[in-house]
Amino acid sequence: MLLRSVTITDPNSPFHRKTVDVRIESGTIKEIEAGLEAGEGEEVFHREGARLAPGFVDIGAYLGDPGHEEREDIDSLVASARAGGYVAVAVLPNTVPVRQTVADMAYLRSRNQGSAVHLLPLAALSHDTDGRDLTGMMELNEAGAVAFTDGPGRSLAGSLLKRGLEYSKGFGGLIIESPYDSDLAEDGQMHEGNTSVQLGLRGIPTMCETIPLRRALSILTYTGGRLLLHLISSAESLRLIQDYGTDPTGLTGCTVGAHHLSFTEEELQGFDPNFKVLPPIRGEEDRRALRQGVLDGTITAVASNHRALHREEKDLEFSYAAFGALGLETAFRQQLAWVDGEDELDRLIAAFTSGPRGLLGLEPVRIAPGEAAALTLFATTGTERFTQADLRGKTRNSPLLDRDLPGMILGTVNNDRLWTSA
Repeated sequence: MLLRSVTITDPNSPFHRKTVDVRIESGTIKEIEAGLEAGEGEEVFHREGARLAPGFVDIGAYLGDPGHEEREDIDSLVASARAGGYVAVAVLPNTVPVRQTVADMAYLRSRNQGSAVHLLPLAALSHDTDGRDLTGMMELNEAGAVAFTDGPGRSLAGSLLKRGLEYSKGFGGLIIESPYDSDLAEDGQMHEGNTSVQLGLRGIPTMCETIPLRRALSILTYTGGRLLLHLISSAESLRLIQDYGTDPTGLTGCTVGAHHLSFTEEELQGFDPNFKVLPPIRGEEDRRALRQGVLDGTITAVASNHRALHREEKDLEFSYAAFGALGLETAFRQQLAWVDGEDELDRLIAAFTSGPRGLLGLEPVRIAPGEAAALTLFATTGTERFTQADLRGKTRNSPLLDRDLPGMILGTVNNDRLWTSA
């Protein structure tokens, strides 16, 4: 295939910010230069203003298969991720039954052959995610688990984290923790602040995140190992991480949810349950700090925090609605609303590409001849209304519905095929 007149957005490429033609053969980038001639029968892609980046990677999307395929199955997740420009998604183990066996790892990986999006299994840290006994981590790692987690929105016992970090050191495994102490939330519905008081809703204070975060960092200092802090939501948490620093053999980095970079607690004034997520969307100071964290590299990756839920789980009085929102289709485009200039765009691209790849220990993707072709095509210009017709999954719980979004995902290249957004 031939990608014509695309502007390369890859700081690790010698063609960064150059507008060139890219020829791909047998899943590998064959040639990059301006004015390449299309061969006979060669598939040609050409869109005005198209940019080309390494393929986007997501960490921690929810997949309902097995147990809740009515929310999201493999086909609908892949369709949603493809629409968002992703070539790989690391999916949570919080299924029914829990994803925690060698067969579970093999099942997911078997679906990657010829697919637009590779599914990367995150295995449960504890058996049945009950917080007591560790799973067979070394065996699961050998079977293809890229990391271990009991999933977001639950309190992780310090003893379990300590044992997991100690054991995983033997094979270089990665532990993912989303710091959250549910006992401190007291049936909280949203960020604790002026807005929660005005709305009469129970608040979720920042200390629900910062207390377990401090504990996790203390345990990591004691045990060593590899820890990823997932879905950081507050300025105070970011300061704690910055004070701790990162180390290839310790704290590997942190992620932030896409909606936490776009919205503040003020959005909940209308009691829209699609803004009810965990961790909660917080205040303007937090949003500013998180955006700066992406731009200065303190935050390694932007995560979709994608969780599909049906109307009977969301179309309820706010206090009874379930936590969770869609994110895969919009995670990248919604960030274009605040990113300013080429340098900031480069940092954003890193948070969708090299950042998550490095965290998960995946092979790097670089736009250069001889490199693997796992790529994302997008545009940064123009604005379009995001509607239900743009949702590719089975549910509609997106806070971006009927809002104008900048840019466009034009397609992806993966498994030696061009997958356009049409």
